[in-house]
Amino acid sequence: MATNQPAPGLKRRIVVGIDGSEPSKAALRWAVGQAVLTGATVHAVAAWEYPSLYGWFAPMVDEGFERAAHRTLTAEVDQVIGPERPVEIRESLVLGHAADVLLEAAEDADLLVLGSRGRGTFARALLGSVSTRCAVHGACPVVIVRCDGTAVAPPPPAATAGEQAPQAVRTKDWQLSLHVVEDQDTTRVHAVLDADGKVLHSDALARRNPRDTPVPAVGDDFAVGRALVGLGHQLLRAGVHSATGPAEE
Repeated sequence: MATNQPAPGLKRRIVVGIDGSEPSKAALRWAVGQAVLTGATVHAVAAWEYPSLYGWFAPMVDEGFERAAHRTLTAEVDQVIGPERPVEIRESLVLGHAADVLLEAAEDADLLVLGSRGRGTFARALLGSVSTRCAVHGACPVVIVRCDGTAVAPPPPAATAGEQAPQAVRTKDWQLSLHVVEDQDTTRVHAVLDADGKVLHSDALARRNPRDTPVPAVGDDFAVGRALVGLGHQLLRAGVHSATGPAEE
């Protein structure tokens, strides 16, 4: 018969994602409360990335971003829990995308706890998908905590005794069309993306330097690449709009 007790010699571990937001603080409080009830250790994990990974090409100055992320992690734990900690709390700061970092940290955990909304600015477009990715790909149960401290988790599909409940997988087919026109030393591209009913367009061109040897395929590569970058920017803007809402965009 299945049991929720950890294997002998192993202690329960609850991983909680930390990003400095109010839902993150609520998630940490919930995780600590759950750890008190179950005798688990809380593993507070924060992910950080250089702004250049979001398209900001600012110079990297003496690892200031990493230090700021570490201060956020430590300050949040101290603010939420205080100096007298009722359970053991570990802190980890990891370079990488939030979902990837949390999924790896929770591979052998008993529970993964996340806030319902990440921080503001452009990161919200990325963090808005963290809970979805973790819920789909997580190796342990995932709990999403709202700002008011209430927790939600998708109900598992029914399964017979001894069987693992299957995970629901949703797939989509997006259609991409590229129209390439070579006109002497100029290549023009019109890209059309049907994103599940929402159609996006992007135009781009590439010109050969008159001193270069004519190689039309090179112009195709540059023009197509620029058109795809244009589509990517439109998708990112749409993601920000969806994640933040019109009032916060």
